[in-house]
Amino acid sequence: MKQSWKRSFGILLIATLLSKLVGFLREIVIASKFGVSNEFDILLTVFVVPNMIISLLLYAIPHIVIPRLDLREKSNSNFYTVFSKQFFWPYIIFLIAILIIYNIFFTVYIKYFPTSEFIDHIQLVSNLTIIFSFFVFFSSLFNILKAVYNAKERFVLPAFTPLLIHFSVIFFVMFLYEEHGVYSFAYGLLVGAILQIGVFVWDLTQKKNLVFLKPALQPNHLDLSSYVIIILIEFLGQSYTLIDRSFIQQLPSGHVSSMYYAGILNNLPVTILGLTFGTVFFPKITLYVQEKRFEVLWKFLKKGLILAFTVAIPFTLFFMIFGKEIIILMFERGAFTRDASVITSGYLSALSIGLPFIFIHILLAKICFAFHVEKILLTSTFLAILLKIALSHYFVGNLFYWGLSLSTSISFLVNVLVLCILLYKNKAQMVK
Repeated sequence: MKQSWKRSFGILLIATLLSKLVGFLREIVIASKFGVSNEFDILLTVFVVPNMIISLLLYAIPHIVIPRLDLREKSNSNFYTVFSKQFFWPYIIFLIAILIIYNIFFTVYIKYFPTSEFIDHIQLVSNLTIIFSFFVFFSSLFNILKAVYNAKERFVLPAFTPLLIHFSVIFFVMFLYEEHGVYSFAYGLLVGAILQIGVFVWDLTQKKNLVFLKPALQPNHLDLSSYVIIILIEFLGQSYTLIDRSFIQQLPSGHVSSMYYAGILNNLPVTILGLTFGTVFFPKITLYVQEKRFEVLWKFLKKGLILAFTVAIPFTLFFMIFGKEIIILMFERGAFTRDASVITSGYLSALSIGLPFIFIHILLAKICFAFHVEKILLTSTFLAILLKIALSHYFVGNLFYWGLSLSTSISFLVNVLVLCILLYKNKAQMVK
């Protein structure tokens, strides 16, 4: 049954807040057990690539799957059968292939080119790689099941099941750390991911939809180029942090950490509100496109853009005016000094300027995916990244270090402007 977007938004908002709260509790438990240790450093290093694979697929898969499913289809049998043979089973094969390639390359790397940190912990690295590979499989499987549930506007299960991973990690670290060390964290992730899939299997069985996911392959080869473009867009979207970190040698000590803490605060409204709006609106936008109800779509989009801008502006003003006070309250203790608060507040102010444009970009990106004009989004994203790189070099070269965050805000502004121009220019062709 279709839900109002307000109810769906409320469900996702509650789930996101709970996830943030339990996730914070998880970090407290991990910190109390692991502290700052060499083995935990190794675990985090090994986890970089698996986490990147999961993150890329988490954002890419809904944009691939939802617009290419017929959301007008009323028959669950037809809907899930098409999903199964065109997306689910090809995706399973893709995942297995990716994980085999990852394990081969990583095995060669740790055998012949181990870093000084790895060389005395080869067995630990190898074992963690295997555990994380299984975790990637089940966690990425969750991503595609989440996409199909969201396509049907069934948000509750995908919204709350990630809590299982948090609770699993907390349990394993609290009760198994003494015996298994850092493996307890990896085991917790894996068991939590398996539990997630178990809940989906149970629900699909209860709704009598699991039977339609029988093995079959009918991938749409014509869309392969679009799939590559979407994954590339998501990769570029995650490159802002990598660009900032590349200036580490040119920044004063502590500035990278300050950017990290500023990013945590600035991303709170984005993850809690911006991405939630995008998740709720995307199936509706796609359905309007498929039904060719363009007048309704433009009105819906106009209201969505006004809402996004209206919600984001107060956070920008709040962070710019009270940013230092928030940072003092949340972080200033122990090694985090008043000078660190001042530096971090500068980065936060610069980052917050871009919040309204990040919110607007989220909705405009959904339009591009719904209309299958991913190349427009790739063009605007690529130009924004080039601008980000150029401005970062200019600002850092002139010792305006906060300019790294300002360049991010400016690049999102330009991204939105280019998107608006290109979408308006191609509007007639899009609605044919």
